[in-house]
Amino acid sequence: MHRRLVRRMMLADAARPGVRAIAVLCMVVPAWAGTAWAQTSDLAAAQKQFVTSCAVCHAVEPGAPPRQGPNLSDRFGKPAATLEGFKYSEALTTSGFVWNEETMDRWITDSQAMRPGVTMLYRQADPMKRRLIIDYLKSLSGKS
Repeated sequence: MHRRLVRRMMLADAARPGVRAIAVLCMVVPAWAGTAWAQTSDLAAAQKQFVTSCAVCHAVEPGAPPRQGPNLSDRFGKPAATLEGFKYSEALTTSGFVWNEETMDRWITDSQAMRPGVTMLYRQADPMKRRLIIDYLKSLSGKS
């Protein structure tokens, strides 16, 4: 219905540029707003998944002290085991990993299989849940 009305507006008064511009805006603004809402909604779902799966062991507030695991704010794109003030396992310290989508996905799937000797025991088999967690961590580093 909405598209038909816009099309009629464009055809009925194509000679007047103002009417055509309004018709185009009627199509573009709802699409843009829907995308922005979806991104916000997806980020809320990502944050919820992180809280459910990871927040018991990891803080994400900048400057917050580590919990059982290190603070994960601004870790995306950084080398593993480099946050000051947290004692990492030797296995992770010598890993040479950089936290990106691939390494995070493998890590959250099974950190022990990825790097035997690390201390993180959590595993997430569901790829959608892992995707949400990774998206949330990326958003904390401004890399989303």
